[in-house]
Amino acid sequence: MFARRALQAARPLARSFSAQQALRKDFIQELYVKELRAYKPKPVAASAGATKSYSTPTAPKAPVVPDANQLAQELEAYDAAVPIDASASPAAAAESVEEADALGADDYLKLCEQPVHSAKH
Repeated sequence: MFARRALQAARPLARSFSAQQALRKDFIQELYVKELRAYKPKPVAASAGATKSYSTPTAPKAPVVPDANQLAQELEAYDAAVPIDASASPAAAAESVEEADALGADDYLKLCEQPVHSAKH
């Protein structure tokens, strides 16, 4: 008897399962799907004028290979040319002046020992 009462008391507490679930509508999803189905894209009519027709580029010309006489003339012109002296450039001349004006270690120490004179205005 006690077992029967315990069984009857446990039945209402047991979870019941049903085959049908409660329908929950997602209004935002339905609105989104409705708008997607109603969307009709406009045809683009002006696309024909927006593109250019393709034409292949012209083929490059083959380089001209000089013959033996032209090569000999170029070599003679190269041999006759006066070579450019790198020491005659203005930058090289400026470097040689700076080296002449540079102080040695002893001269620098003497310069550091001299008192500093400030000009009074």
